[in-house]
Amino acid sequence: MLDSYVEALILAINSTLTHVEFNVTALAQCSDNAIGPGYILAGRSDQGYWYEVGLAWNWPVSLDPNGGVANGFHSIYAAYSPSGTSQNINGHTDILNLLNGVNDGDLVQLGLSISNNDVLMSVHDWNSGITDRLSTSAYSASQFVALPQAGFDSNGYYTGAATVEFHGSPFYGDEQRVVYKYPNIPQSSAWMRIEEFTDPGGTSVFNQKTLTNYNSSSQLQSLTYQGATEASNSTTFITGTQSTGPKCLAGSVSPLAVVIAIASLGGSAVVAGVIGLAYFRRQKSRIGHLGMLNILSLAVTVRQVQYSFGHVGHGP
Repeated sequence: MLDSYVEALILAINSTLTHVEFNVTALAQCSDNAIGPGYILAGRSDQGYWYEVGLAWNWPVSLDPNGGVANGFHSIYAAYSPSGTSQNINGHTDILNLLNGVNDGDLVQLGLSISNNDVLMSVHDWNSGITDRLSTSAYSASQFVALPQAGFDSNGYYTGAATVEFHGSPFYGDEQRVVYKYPNIPQSSAWMRIEEFTDPGGTSVFNQKTLTNYNSSSQLQSLTYQGATEASNSTTFITGTQSTGPKCLAGSVSPLAVVIAIASLGGSAVVAGVIGLAYFRRQKSRIGHLGMLNILSLAVTVRQVQYSFGHVGHGP
């Protein structure tokens, strides 16, 4: 993969929960080279494992040494051990699934829950009714935990939400406004963080965080650093301030996308390259309130791609 610069705007909540979710408006905005953002929900378990579920638009991947893009909206899933290594999810280390039917401007719910030694990760589009979900081991954990003293552990793991963008050069600008709504117990405080680093390598370009105490449910408090802005109150997290942003078309997904390594990350802890990504074709099935998508694997062999740059944790 070519070097890129990753900007992450993060909210680390200060609640310990068995279930955490955010509703986010899916925007098909783009940065450099027709690359889009990732809208990420992350949960750090009481056993030190870290789970990510998200919605990505035109997400960067390694189709070849020159890099590439998985066009369209995709769900993304990842899990990491306390030592920072990728964990298998249904036999694969990190998963990227094409979501036909998710459109620009849709309201999408990202969810994480722990039950019966499983972590359920889900993406649900409230507009189309599409739901994508899978589960993986909780490794004896019973809840997702807050880290109120620092917001992040030594690996950079946290519980909360983030908007992530990739750029071809150091970026000191704003983003299109994205709103996350938190329907769980309102927060009394949370950590806001803005950072940028290189991928691969994880070299810090800038990094700023602050503990934010909420005086009321409606008063937004903001953090601005190096051109980027985020804001939050007890129920809302907002990244960016621009009313519009550059767009790029989804196009078609290359069949070579079954042999890719996703640049998967979630805020402070980064997996700059993932080996053995599972890539699936989707078929819609509306069953009850949250219709599940049946996963039909492509009729090819998903093989390992040697573009692994390892795990980079930025710590507390």
